[in-house]
Formats: sequence, C-alpha cells, structure tokens
Amino acid sequence: MQTRLLLSAPLLLLATLVDARADDVVTCESRDNRYHACTLPYAGHVSLDRQLSGADCRQGRSWDYDRREVWVDDGCRASFRVQGGGSRHDRDDDDNHDAKVAAGVLIGAAILGALVHNANTSDDRYDDDRYQGARHTSYVPTWMIGEFEGYNAMYGADIRMRIDSDGRMSAQARGQTLSGWVNGGRLNVGDSVFDISQSRDGFVTTEVGDRQNEVRYRRVR
Repeated sequence: MQTRLLLSAPLLLLATLVDARADDVVTCESRDNRYHACTLPYAGHVSLDRQLSGADCRQGRSWDYDRREVWVDDGCRASFRVQGGGSRHDRDDDDNHDAKVAAGVLIGAAILGALVHNANTSDDRYDDDRYQGARHTSYVPTWMIGEFEGYNAMYGADIRMRIDSDGRMSAQARGQTLSGWVNGGRLNVGDSVFDISQSRDGFVTTEVGDRQNEVRYRRVR
C-alpha cells in the first residue's frame, strides 16, 4: 500500500512533461561526401530543420540519428531540431522543475511499461521497402503506427497511445499526456527505454531493466 501511494502522487506531474520549451538545433556536415556524426545535447526526437547543402539530405540514407548522435553522409549538411528531452539550459537553471519532470517520467514509464510473455516477436521491418538498412534507426515499422489502447491493472489506468510514422509517440493516462519517440525499434520516454514486440492485434512493450508490470496494447485505429 505504501508503495502504491508513493507511485500514485507523482501522476499529477505528468502534465509537466508537455511544457513548451525551446528546441535545440544541431548543425552537422558531411565533408568530402564522408560519414560524420555529431553529438546531441540530449536524447530526443530529431527532425531535419534546414538543408544547407546542394546534396540531398534524405533520412535513412544520408542522415539519421539515435539517442546519442545525429549522423550525415554523402555530402549532406543540415541543421537538425532536437525535441523531447528539455534543453541543457533548462536543466542547469531549474533543478526543481527537472525533479518534477523526472518523477513524472518515472511514473509515466511505470504505467506504460509491460512484460512480454506470449507476444509474437516476429518483426517485419526487414520485409518493408521503407526500411533502408541497419543505420536507419528512426525507421518505424507499419505495425507500430496508429492508435492503441491498453489497461494497466496494477495502477488501474486506461492508456491510449498514438505512434506516428515519424516516430513521435503521445499517450494519455488518467487525463494526463505523456510524450516520447521511437528510435532503433525501441520506445523512449524520458530516460526510460522500452523494447516493443508485435502481438496479434497490436504490441506489448518491455521496460529495459525492469519487468514488473504487464500491459498489452491493441490497435483501435
């Protein structure tokens, strides 16, 4: 009971996760058509902000990203917008706000977390023409895209989750909104990471390093 009470209170802090913050922009350049990686200020969703080269910047072919860096190749030079982690300046200047955000992410992760038991772990990403190779970490397979519903019996929370084709994720639980993104076949919510496995009518997620509760998501749209 004490554990339940400690976990329930920070649910009210989920709203802080959607506070508007200035995005960070990173410029990265492929010189002499060579591969080059640039460190990200924090883990977040990355999108092309502005192409600065004559050479084409095409996601999955001449640029892509993971939790640590964005890379460019084949002459691509561009600025990239990073969203989803809070800026470095926010972290330095507002420790109290960050503590609340961390608590909110922790509970949000607990609600969204799941334990994979009987999931069909077959993954069709390599059969999809949109998948362009191992470096295409931002690729989202079609079975992940759409709207899904789940119920976490441990927390008594209904969850509605949406994953877009660009990897952005939003979820509603108990009237609050949680944001994240898919990268490298995993769901990222703040500092929490979840493996995603396909099931017959949706998917299940497994929190990396903590498999305590089970939620199964079924497709509704």
